[in-house]
Amino acid sequence: MWYYVGSISESFDQNVENSFGMAFGGGGIALSLPLARVLARVLDGCLKRYSRLYGSDARIYSCLAELGVGLTSEPGFHQVDIRGDLFGMLSAHPLAPLVSLHHLDKVEPIFPMMDHVQALGHLFKAVKVDPGRILQQSVCYDRSESQRTVSVSWGYNVQVFEGNWLLPDLVSWQRTFLPWRRGRNVGLIRYMANTMEVPKELCQRPVVFFLLNVTSDSSGIQSIYGRNNTESCLQGMSLTKHLQHIRVFSEKFDLDIKQKEFRHTLKLILLDDFHSLTINLGLLRSDQNQGL
Repeated sequence: MWYYVGSISESFDQNVENSFGMAFGGGGIALSLPLARVLARVLDGCLKRYSRLYGSDARIYSCLAELGVGLTSEPGFHQVDIRGDLFGMLSAHPLAPLVSLHHLDKVEPIFPMMDHVQALGHLFKAVKVDPGRILQQSVCYDRSESQRTVSVSWGYNVQVFEGNWLLPDLVSWQRTFLPWRRGRNVGLIRYMANTMEVPKELCQRPVVFFLLNVTSDSSGIQSIYGRNNTESCLQGMSLTKHLQHIRVFSEKFDLDIKQKEFRHTLKLILLDDFHSLTINLGLLRSDQNQGL
């Protein structure tokens, strides 16, 4: 069958300027083989007709429109038409395999205290172990007196929030980033995702733990996350203020292309001591009566 796969821009204005139905070329374009064969036969004529268009992605989009093929959106393709810190976007990655990240030279390194190359190499330690699960977000609620909410973006970070946070807020992008075009009126900035402001009060922000290491053996996968001490609240955060490391145990995620993506659950939280937390990451099956 004919498939044209990719994703639009994260910037509303970029889509207005180009198209809401176009796969942006920086994030990547994928064509099924039958469609690629048809496109190859008509591409020369399309290039002449659409020579005024700026990029090859716009030309391919226009040519495919002539063939009557629309975009199949795949949210794992990322144009990254934003600047600054990608933390808010990557921490709430959509339920889809990570395929691409464009414009990484325009943003800050995705891990603290590293340059761009080191940060990507660090991420790929987790990618090589479990590529299907990378950045997949899982959320659970600590039902003890601590009343904490834990969000795991596997292979990247763990966030610990004080109190019970609503899941729709946790899957929204924290606006740690800036608009693609500089000098825009803040009130006019629009993104193609639900976003939320970063709390101004330090003690209202989550405590963040970034990936330190990941290992795999016959018993499963262990990823370890260390506390980012640059922005920490020292008062009023119960036991969380003592945490230094979080261990996440999981099994390798075998992606079934026939199975729609669903959010994984944190089945169990065990407090080892005041300085370490252990999390078992599991899958919620249709025959299980299990909450978050």
